[in-house]
Amino acid sequence: MMSKIKAIFEERKKSGLKVNIAYITPEYPFSGLTVPLAVMLAENNVQIIEIGVPFSDPLADGPVIQKSSFEALKKNINIEKILNLVTEIKEQTDVAIVLMTYINPILSFGIDSFIAGCLKAGVSGIIIPDLPLDEIALVKKAFDDAGLDLIMLAAPTTPSDRLENIASNSRGFIYCVSVTGVTGIRKTDYIDQTTYDFLNRIRSLSSKPIAIGFGLSEREQLNRLAPYTDGFIIGSALIKTMEPASDKFEALKFARDFIQKVFSN
Repeated sequence: MMSKIKAIFEERKKSGLKVNIAYITPEYPFSGLTVPLAVMLAENNVQIIEIGVPFSDPLADGPVIQKSSFEALKKNINIEKILNLVTEIKEQTDVAIVLMTYINPILSFGIDSFIAGCLKAGVSGIIIPDLPLDEIALVKKAFDDAGLDLIMLAAPTTPSDRLENIASNSRGFIYCVSVTGVTGIRKTDYIDQTTYDFLNRIRSLSSKPIAIGFGLSEREQLNRLAPYTDGFIIGSALIKTMEPASDKFEALKFARDFIQKVFSN
């Protein structure tokens, strides 16, 4: 049976469209924002929502997402609470949900309990940025058996042999990191021939869908990358857009205006 995430990519491709993916930190910048934000995103051309599980040592995250993660931790946001939020989201929209979490929260929660909770809530995929390739067997079979897509990250500096391993093992799509380093907003000119060559390398290794993230914030960037990718991931720019809001209603408006401008189709 085809996974929900793969089906989304195939359906969008048939229509000549890219998959739009938005990253959010739960209950940031306001408590009570997560569910209405997710529903609004789904109504505004976002097909997959990536929800970050806050962690005290987020190695892959830049300052914007780190700050939001620490604020979520202050509100005692954990896997259990996030799964409850996902359940609420899925009661209102059929948007695909992916959890981005470091490995420690999963191990603390218990792999079996985590998988069961994800299935019950309606999670479609998992991203674990600090999961070493040589330890992937710890979770991959369990995720595969449960029908949860384990989405893996590939970077321009990833050695060829590891890139082949990632391309082979990733499910749903391959998460391509646009530049070396952490997440965060970057200027348009950071996209260059190195980025295009990297995406072409991935494409030569696998027919699986690829989506690019880390640094995207402008429509012009997406237009330049469109010939090389199947989807776009925007996180830091969306979160930063909401930070000046005075309440969750204003945050929703800021987020809606931003998403409608960047994800125009």
